[in-house]
Amino acid sequence: MPNLKPYTDQASDAIARLTGMRTLRCPAPGCTLRIRYRAVSPDEADRLAALAHDHTRHGIRK
Repeated sequence: MPNLKPYTDQASDAIARLTGMRTLRCPAPGCTLRIRYRAVSPDEADRLAALAHDHTRHGIRK
């Protein structure tokens, strides 16, 4: 059976984009972090992108 999660994530991201939202995801394998934002300053968008792409700042702590 194929994994439908990537397709549902893509559809969800497309719908969010149509409503004017941006979606950022963590590139780490298995990480489910998703940040969506709309109407933020460029500095805040950069901060959110840095948070999403730095897995050590939001990953599971042991």
